[in-house]
Amino acid sequence: MKRADEEQRTRARIVDAAESLHASVGPAQATISAIAERAGVTRATVYRHFPDDESLFLACSGQWLSRQILPDADAWAAIADPEQRLRAGLADLYRYFRAGHEMLANIERDASVVPDRVRSARLARERLWRETLLRGLPGARRVAVRAGVGHATAFGTWRSLCLGQRLPDRAAVDLMVAMVLAAGA
Repeated sequence: MKRADEEQRTRARIVDAAESLHASVGPAQATISAIAERAGVTRATVYRHFPDDESLFLACSGQWLSRQILPDADAWAAIADPEQRLRAGLADLYRYFRAGHEMLANIERDASVVPDRVRSARLARERLWRETLLRGLPGARRVAVRAGVGHATAFGTWRSLCLGQRLPDRAAVDLMVAMVLAAGA
């Protein structure tokens, strides 16, 4: 029992170290050596717990996501008015983007090293967000409206407006809602 507890603590230290490095330097720079050093273990110990990069990445991303308050597309879908749904959904997304922007920026920058399963899950979530927010919008079948919602829900858009241009999240939501509604008019 004591050995199993120690193994669990070691595994947790490795995942914590990977998560910390992914947030600070990004997954492309988070080497096994750096993770092992931060966790206070050897590289062999890291590989004993995680035989490949994908298994470590999945544990790390699972832990990070479990610590976030994820956007709730089901809650948005319950809002009957499409404009209010769009406003609520974007506010929820922008809150999530703000809370996790360091990690999200590194994951976006280092997308080429993100395992396919993680990338596919993220893309599926983003597709759900867009489709939920498009439902019932005027001109929802128009290319410009779909592009507007896609742009408004993108992390890069939030980063540009709120970090780059220093708009408060609420002002960015107002701007993106106005853009989408204008595209549907």
